[in-house]
Amino acid sequence: MPGSLLEGGADGAGTPLELGADGAEIPLEVDEDGAEIPWGLHADGAGIPLDVDADGAGIPWEVDADGAGILLDVDADGAGIPLYVDAAGAGIPWEADADGAGVPLDADADNAGVPLEVDADGAAEGSEHRCLTMEELGDYFQECIEAVEQLEKERDSLIRELALLREPALQEIRQAHEEILAAYRLLAKVELERDNLKDEIRQIKQKLFKVTKECVACQYRLESRRHDLGQFAAYRGELESRAGQLSEELARLKESCEKEKEEVRQQLETPPCRRDNHYLQESRRLSVAFESFVAESRRGLEGMKEALRPLQSEVSRLRLQNRSLEEQIALAKQKRDEEVGQYREQVEELEDRLKELKNGVQLQQRKNQELEELRTSLHQELSIYKGCLEIYGHLCKSEEKADQDY
Repeated sequence: MPGSLLEGGADGAGTPLELGADGAEIPLEVDEDGAEIPWGLHADGAGIPLDVDADGAGIPWEVDADGAGILLDVDADGAGIPLYVDAAGAGIPWEADADGAGVPLDADADNAGVPLEVDADGAAEGSEHRCLTMEELGDYFQECIEAVEQLEKERDSLIRELALLREPALQEIRQAHEEILAAYRLLAKVELERDNLKDEIRQIKQKLFKVTKECVACQYRLESRRHDLGQFAAYRGELESRAGQLSEELARLKESCEKEKEEVRQQLETPPCRRDNHYLQESRRLSVAFESFVAESRRGLEGMKEALRPLQSEVSRLRLQNRSLEEQIALAKQKRDEEVGQYREQVEELEDRLKELKNGVQLQQRKNQELEELRTSLHQELSIYKGCLEIYGHLCKSEEKADQDY
């Protein structure tokens, strides 16, 4: 196998990379004896090529989902992938001219085909192919490195641009999150105030019920006192009528007694006689009887007066108690009316406040809904940006892989 020439000499012949002891060319893939240099050796000393393992099977570059190896020059379906075509099967040019058209390595500036090996006059040697020189390889690798650096710069710029695009969305999301947290805190505060208002309303209702109960009890006691007072007044009227009757009877008795005394005095002034003595005795007897009757009437009247005196004191006490109860009832009614007015005002204020809180909660819920919609749209945009970034990453990886394949 003849040696591979890297450069052309003065006569157009390739300059070998090494020369043997006898001046013969030593190509890269053969040793000094002319035997091919393998990339590896078996246990028995046999050569192992680069793209096969110790068993002679191809070394895969990747492993698919079933664990089967995918070779470098085949796709996932096992079909061969040439190094000069992309994933869609279109040809990948090595370079591009000013018009963006691909310029293959074996074409010159005029897009005319340049043979791999030429002689001193520039004529192509169809039988032998010229390899790239070290300078051309260096230039080509330098161009590849520059292209990779350019792609990395573009990738970094796109990443920065994506970060700049994502920053307002993230800022809005953070702001929306803070607003949602503030809304939740406000909602908790409103619920706490609502519970406190409910407790206050319940306490006010309990106080109002207690005051109403006390007022009803006072009214019942007042009615009972009024009934007792009516009974005492009727009994007093009876006693007063009885005392009047007794007084009238006493006056009549006094009058009759005076008349009888006058008659007896007149009879005494007349000359005594038997009949007069009889009248005198009868008069004395009547006088004694009258005096006993008067004394008895006086005693009965005194007893009635004595019986009437505690009743009068009881009536006075009941009148004072009735007056105090009426004053207490009036004060209780006034206090109840004032408390009812205050409670109604407080209830109206609490209802107005509750309405305001409900309106605030509804407004905050609408804001939360708008923020949720904004967050959803931002998530969608971020997912779109991520998809674009993934697509760009896949494109960069495919270009890097294509460059590595070349």
